[in-house]
Amino acid sequence: MFFAKQATSAFFITAAATTLAPASAQNDILWTGSGGGWRAMVAQSAYAQVYSKLGILGGHDDTKPQIKVMADTSGSSWFSSQFAFSQNYFNAVVNGNATSLGQFTKAWMDAYATTQSNIPNNCDILQELCDMGASTGPALSQIASLIPLAVYYNRSWPEIVYAMYNATSTMVYDDPNIVSVKASSSEKLVDLSGVDICFHTSLLPNARARDAETITYLAKDYTNVSSSYTVPLPYDYCVGDTDTEWLPSSWPGGNVYNLDKNASFTSSNVVKGFPMFPAKESDGLYVTPEHDKDSDETIVSLSPAEMNLPFGNDPTVVQISVAASSTVGYISEELASYFAQYFSIQDYGIQHSSSLTEVQKVELKTVVDKLQDLLWSTGFLANAATMSGWTEPNPRTMPPAAESNYWFTDGGYTDGPAAAQAIARYQQRYGTSNPIKLIISNQNYYTNNNNNIIDYFSYSGNEGVEPGAFIWPMGVGEGPQTNPQMSKQIFGEAMSAEELSGLFEPVSGTNLTMAVLPVATTVDNEPFGVKAGQQVSIAVINLNSNIPTFVVTEKVIQAATPGLVSLAEGIASSQDLSDKVAAFVGIASTTTATTAAAGDSGNETTTTATPNTTPDTELEQVPPSSPPATGQPATSPPSSSANVVGSPMLSLISWTGLLLVLPLFV
Repeated sequence: MFFAKQATSAFFITAAATTLAPASAQNDILWTGSGGGWRAMVAQSAYAQVYSKLGILGGHDDTKPQIKVMADTSGSSWFSSQFAFSQNYFNAVVNGNATSLGQFTKAWMDAYATTQSNIPNNCDILQELCDMGASTGPALSQIASLIPLAVYYNRSWPEIVYAMYNATSTMVYDDPNIVSVKASSSEKLVDLSGVDICFHTSLLPNARARDAETITYLAKDYTNVSSSYTVPLPYDYCVGDTDTEWLPSSWPGGNVYNLDKNASFTSSNVVKGFPMFPAKESDGLYVTPEHDKDSDETIVSLSPAEMNLPFGNDPTVVQISVAASSTVGYISEELASYFAQYFSIQDYGIQHSSSLTEVQKVELKTVVDKLQDLLWSTGFLANAATMSGWTEPNPRTMPPAAESNYWFTDGGYTDGPAAAQAIARYQQRYGTSNPIKLIISNQNYYTNNNNNIIDYFSYSGNEGVEPGAFIWPMGVGEGPQTNPQMSKQIFGEAMSAEELSGLFEPVSGTNLTMAVLPVATTVDNEPFGVKAGQQVSIAVINLNSNIPTFVVTEKVIQAATPGLVSLAEGIASSQDLSDKVAAFVGIASTTTATTAAAGDSGNETTTTATPNTTPDTELEQVPPSSPPATGQPATSPPSSSANVVGSPMLSLISWTGLLLVLPLFV
């Protein structure tokens, strides 16, 4: 059983009495982008060029349907944070053509690579793993190359991403102020008037303040500890023409317990009672935290007003995009239940492995437990997630976490394609009476399934689960999602994996496929803010890319760049894509893809880029294969764990690197 159900009662979304803006006579458009790291960012830039030339993005012709909400998460948010808040970046994307966009992409990636060159070979407590990496095989070699980078940037995801923005904005598009620009209405480009820019992230249900030796459990009702959340909560930060707000607009309070930062994590009661994998029927959205009664803990209740609003309630574009893209937040030991839920999947995989002997299972389980205790006692990977107390632009000045801070992880862990709250934002603006068109950029890896799309509908995987209730869904690759979540079903219609797969058609000259789904009608989903009764036409564009999500270290960046350039050029030059999107939104396709470099004569020619369909062995060790079956449970551990056991048994610190870092490369 991979999910349990629990009726969702009143959540903390509040709806102020507002006057709805008039919807356009034509169907309005929502455009959302899923995660996918650098391939997602590059793909979104190419789609933006296509949509701009079609006149549906950044245009001011009221006779045409227009994009009203642009919502992104993870790698796609890196695109929107630059596109919507830097005039120079915007111009480079929309004013050029396929060739110039490819050139811009190469320059951007080359600049990003400079942030990861000449990194000292210092692996800190994982030095043994680095020393053995070169002689143990490609998997450990990749890990060994990543660890010095993590150490150099203080094992901080915010510092890595900040350095990326700083280098690319300075060296490529001459807008070095982007690292301090606020994600505000006053900074949003006039070119995007009428477009709400939303960043989707996930609020973690509990977190430790290590220096203060406390842990805060967020609760639906902070005066009732039994309403403590067990799953991440969906949040969008939306920037309109005149207003900037979070969706939902209110925040939870919490209850603070004392704890000993040097105590064992695995033998404590810190996460006792929280759902672990596999989920049970009794699991739900709320739990009563338990602690060792000998620890002399005290409880302090913090109201929402006593919690610190994220990023000083005035985030920079870098801060909000980092919060939306903390893709490995599950390895931050500060996030107690989220951290434990990830490791519960590892434990399950070990126990159900057909490749391990019983002795090896016991040995590996011992290593996993020791690993959790090591991280808990050292705080080694705290900033793999994003802490809301980061208020100054440069994360190196970030203060230690306090019990009143919130923590965020990648938005993909509550809604991968970021569509649910995009619809909620539109409904907040315009109501539910106007039919809308939703374009989802699904920046999938080529072996992924479509579980992240199916989750919006009624299907076998959420049978008996109310929209917004507790569920532990399957992921888009092999096995389950790394964490349970609130069901993101937002449509009343049923959809099977086979039905969805059958709707996809190839986009000529690219690896893209596009599906136009039957018109769907929204249902109430309180946690996501979606209201029932709105008709939505849906187009899903699958990227089907062989470029890995995690393009990190100079060598990997350099190897991935040609593929990313080809990706940008292929999308931007696809007349078939332009025609298909135009037909979906109901306009004539009046543009023709161009390949002349910016500044050339401007003669337009129809061309297609040759797709790169063979995985680059510098990037991937996975042979081409069919996507995993949608909705199928995992009954074995990640293949990497099974393969490594065949080599000499690694020490604790070697397994530390292996278990924590290897998932980034698949």
